[in-house]
Amino acid sequence: MKMTACLLALCAVIPAAMAQAPDKVVVASDKRSQITVPASWDTLQLNEAAEIQVGNETDEAYLIVLTEIKEDLAGWNLEKHSRVTLGKLLSSLSFPAVTGPKPMTIDGHPAVQYEIRAASGGRNIFYLHTTIDGGALFSQVLAWTLPSHLDAVRPQLVKAVGTYHEVK
Repeated sequence: MKMTACLLALCAVIPAAMAQAPDKVVVASDKRSQITVPASWDTLQLNEAAEIQVGNETDEAYLIVLTEIKEDLAGWNLEKHSRVTLGKLLSSLSFPAVTGPKPMTIDGHPAVQYEIRAASGGRNIFYLHTTIDGGALFSQVLAWTLPSHLDAVRPQLVKAVGTYHEVK
């Protein structure tokens, strides 16, 4: 009887584990950073300036990473980089509602994150705008989805942003 119960439990666990494909690491085009995303995500053409451009078009989940070398920016710090990059994003959106900043640590470095709900191109969009003050780089990780997909993909977006790593 115990053997049957164990086999039934095992049969229930194996398909669930097999259905959940492992994550994959995506290395930036400049080889200075990387991020881990669900295996179902692909490299996409989202922003020509981005070092990483990934997403899942079926799930409407997208993420880009843009970096700047800190030594090239005089007088910049985390707050200024976040404010400037967030300002550029907001200037391209209609009806933005911003929540944050939320201080955090990513890859052992200080970071700040904002949530933005706005319209662009006739669609409502939810964004996570995260700025990381890394060792050699200021990095902007921008993830987004449609509000109708937010409950399903938000955990993927949050997890992916949190895996950002600056390659030494």
